[in-house]
Amino acid sequence: MFDARLAFALVATLGLAAPALAQDNGQPLRDLDANRINPYQILIDFEFDGGACDAIGRAEVGELVDGTLAVNFPVSSTAEVCTMQIVEHEVKYAIDTEDDTITRIDVTATAADGRVVGTGSTDVERD
Repeated sequence: MFDARLAFALVATLGLAAPALAQDNGQPLRDLDANRINPYQILIDFEFDGGACDAIGRAEVGELVDGTLAVNFPVSSTAEVCTMQIVEHEVKYAIDTEDDTITRIDVTATAADGRVVGTGSTDVERD
């Protein structure tokens, strides 16, 4: 009888922890666009649903691999206590780059705890 209760407790604990153990890649970023607006900058534009107290920080440019540039947008909270209201965040940010070999952008929005909030990729269009 004791073993059955212990097994039930273990299964219940794992069931509750399963969402935390799962690897979540966040939501897809909506309307993701990247446009070279001049020889020195690329404009990145996207939308995602997040918390009402979320603030999107400055873009962090990562590695360029085979023409694809990794760009991370840190997401932080503007308040210690916040409602669970979901709002649409619109992001438009120009990154500085003179590298003409960039043909694609991989965008990631990352929370302060390292959790991926959203991801997406798009080709760089030339205006």
